[in-house]
Amino acid sequence: MADESRNEEILEDDLEPKKKGKFKLILVIVLIVIGLGIGGGYYFYGDKVIRMVTGKAPAPEESEKAKAEKEEAETKKKHTPGHIVTLEPFVFNIMGNPSKFAKISLGIDVKDVKVAEETKKNIPAIRDKVLLILGSKPTEVYLDVKQREQIKQELQNALKVLFKNNDDLKAVYVTDIIIQ
Repeated sequence: MADESRNEEILEDDLEPKKKGKFKLILVIVLIVIGLGIGGGYYFYGDKVIRMVTGKAPAPEESEKAKAEKEEAETKKKHTPGHIVTLEPFVFNIMGNPSKFAKISLGIDVKDVKVAEETKKNIPAIRDKVLLILGSKPTEVYLDVKQREQIKQELQNALKVLFKNNDDLKAVYVTDIIIQ
């Protein structure tokens, strides 16, 4: 019987260190997870938290980003499309290559409904000016996306002459380009 009680004590003693070992392992894992969480939070939000606590101004990069976003928002507010007059597509021969032609669709953004009605009355004059400008460009101009902005600006400057006030015409939009 003495041997049996000794065996039970040995078995109980063996179980206690295993429980303590598992507890330590779980504690270490929990501490590692907490440490990683704090490190990740500092990595993503540390600068913001430090600036809030210390009261320092934002970094120069962020202030430039904020300024750029504000300017973009103001530009969108100033230049929101109002009344757009859609013109029939223009089909014309491309300069320097009579066998090639282009089909371009345009939209004209005007100040208000009254100007839109006047614009519809002047469509033959508008089409004439647009065809003169578009027909004088080589194929490469239409294929280069960067040069399309120049074409729109050139069209807008030429069409402003047909309007009573310079601010009646807000923008010219190129909605389609097909070259064949």
